[in-house]
Amino acid sequence: MEVVRSLVSDTPGVWRELTTLKQAFVVLKFVTDLTYCTIPPLTFAKSHMSIRTLVYVPLLAVCYVVPDVAIFFALPKSADSTQTLIGVLLIVYSLLFFWWARFHMLSKSALTACFSADEPTFLITTGPWAFVRNPFYSAYLATMLAGFIVTSSSNHPDHDHPYLVSHAGGIAMSAFLVSFAIYYHAIRDEEAKFSASKLRTQHEAYKRRVWCLLPLTDVMRR
Repeated sequence: MEVVRSLVSDTPGVWRELTTLKQAFVVLKFVTDLTYCTIPPLTFAKSHMSIRTLVYVPLLAVCYVVPDVAIFFALPKSADSTQTLIGVLLIVYSLLFFWWARFHMLSKSALTACFSADEPTFLITTGPWAFVRNPFYSAYLATMLAGFIVTSSSNHPDHDHPYLVSHAGGIAMSAFLVSFAIYYHAIRDEEAKFSASKLRTQHEAYKRRVWCLLPLTDVMRR
């Protein structure tokens, strides 16, 4: 608890050390991660959840929260303006694709959680799905990648929290890799369900046209 109290008491001072761009990054990162830790779980179709869902979703929440603390305290000395700007752009991309996908799904059934035991009944290929097959997972990973980019040069043990600051880049990268492994496993699981459904032919054609996590598709070449 002493460590927590120390982090809380040091927060105002660290905030004042940040440039305006870095403060914007912190606010955007906080809003984005809070959104991803609350809105998707609240809108899941609970009836199809599996044991893996109940294990992995809380783990993913930890992967968002823990790095954010390290990123905040490392940020005053760990990122130049270019790194911070790249981080901001990644978060903007993340929010854009997340909310675009959310609003695009309003006419569809409730969003199912990763590893849910449901059979696909429709295939979305419009909106953000026209650019990337998994816009939600792409958005989630983009904000985590942003966290690593702004802490990749963190190595300043002279800070009040030397371990946290010096290892911020490693913490952010570890969270990204764990999340990527979970999301990739979820994608493989979901695509296997499509392959076993009546939508197999449509889905195979869609896979050949649109990338899995990057917004690269034949639409870009038209």
